[in-house]
Amino acid sequence: MKKTYAVVFLLAGLLLLGGCGTAKQNAGPVTSEKPYENRAVTGAGSESLSTAANDADVQTPVERKVTRKASLVMVVANVTESYNQIQGIVQESGGYMQEADIRTSDGSLRSTLTLRVPAAKLEEILSALEPLGQVEGKNISGQDVTEEYYDTTARKVNLEKQEQRLLELYNKAGTVKDILEIENELTRVRGEIESLQARLNVLDNLISLATITVELRAPGGISTGSTLKEPLGTRLKAAWQMGVNGLVNFSESLLLLGVVLLPYTPFVAAAYLLFYYIVRKRRLKSKDTPTDRGAV
Repeated sequence: MKKTYAVVFLLAGLLLLGGCGTAKQNAGPVTSEKPYENRAVTGAGSESLSTAANDADVQTPVERKVTRKASLVMVVANVTESYNQIQGIVQESGGYMQEADIRTSDGSLRSTLTLRVPAAKLEEILSALEPLGQVEGKNISGQDVTEEYYDTTARKVNLEKQEQRLLELYNKAGTVKDILEIENELTRVRGEIESLQARLNVLDNLISLATITVELRAPGGISTGSTLKEPLGTRLKAAWQMGVNGLVNFSESLLLLGVVLLPYTPFVAAAYLLFYYIVRKRRLKSKDTPTDRGAV
């Protein structure tokens, strides 16, 4: 009987030890799967973050918005003829003459022209204008309005969305008070939208068309003959004018010198009288001295 109990206890112990071993074996894979799952999640997160970073780095290049201006100062043989030539060059390029002024100043004909030409053809048009005369001054400048342009565009888009929401509320309004308030707000928003659109139109015009200011003037002096070929009568008239101007300037300079010296006149007169008195006294003394010696 005791042997039977011993065998039963032994079998129970073996079963218990086998169950613990099985539990340990089952627990092992569970603990080993968790790091794998963490690694999988971590890898997926890293991949998504790197993809987002790459998408953020790859940005669409912004188109620069630049307004361009240029100015020319030229001496031409014939202002009227050059005016007509410039008008033809501008029309052929697809531009137009915005403003023109022809006047006479200092005895010579002058003209100031404001031209609007396609910005892409600015250098080409300047190269066509320069041979018309002698260039005395040239300037080309540009202003970057990219930030203002896109900021104005974004504000306009936001206001249009706000206007759309107000229209939806207007259709759902049930009282006269609500309708009037929404109408006032719609009027304000619409006014801001139109103001921003007007500014965008101005910027588009300045960006697409460059502005050229051309100042023309006839020669005012004697030409060297290297660039301009004025008629002989024009050069003779210029030479005579230079001579007359020189004489007038010299006379005016003498007059101004007299006015400058006028306050010193009393001192100059006193010094002259003193000098005259001393010289006269010496002369009288020199005349009296030989007479006295002859008498002795």
